[in-house]
Amino acid sequence: MKTTLSFFTKGLGAVWQRLFLGAALASTPVLFSAAQAQNLDLIGSLINKSSANLSQSSWSADISDPIGSLIADAKLDRSKRDASISTTSKSSASALAQAALNYVGVRYRFGGATPQGFDCSGLIYYTASKYMGVQLPRVSSSMANVGQSVSRDELQPGDLVFFNTRGFRNSHVGIYLGNNEFLHAPRTGSSVRVEKLSNYWSQRYNGARRIPMNQIAKN
Repeated sequence: MKTTLSFFTKGLGAVWQRLFLGAALASTPVLFSAAQAQNLDLIGSLINKSSANLSQSSWSADISDPIGSLIADAKLDRSKRDASISTTSKSSASALAQAALNYVGVRYRFGGATPQGFDCSGLIYYTASKYMGVQLPRVSSSMANVGQSVSRDELQPGDLVFFNTRGFRNSHVGIYLGNNEFLHAPRTGSSVRVEKLSNYWSQRYNGARRIPMNQIAKN
């Protein structure tokens, strides 16, 4: 009888152990899934917060694009250049030289007669028209027929100086500034600049003309 009871007790213990182990194993995936879901929710929450912060941030030109900001400022300054030009000389010819100096740095453009690009005669044509009210011929060879001839040793600021740069006379023109210097728009790939009237330019010098701006403007 004792042997039978002992066998029954051991068998019952084994059954309980199996039942407990099975329940524990069955609950493990549920606990893992719950923990995994909590972790996924936490990561998703962080992503949502990060996205919200990015959407609220504003782009700053000064910080994010300093070079772009400088370019924008330069374009704005260029657009205001015409409005800022002022001349103080009592001589209309000298005033022409002063006004033209404001366009130093503007790129050369063949056929150009605006601040977006000048060729040699276009620079003088535009400046004389806008600031002196004078309509000069559009090309340099025709400009060489206006006004009076001036010898080189009598040059004054504002006189037009002519050169042979394309195989024929008066194919290039500039504005004399004084001190043996002149302003012009040289060629493609360059920009309006001041140069000495020597060496290359001295060898190609054709002469100069003094334009009576006041008289032409009145007419």
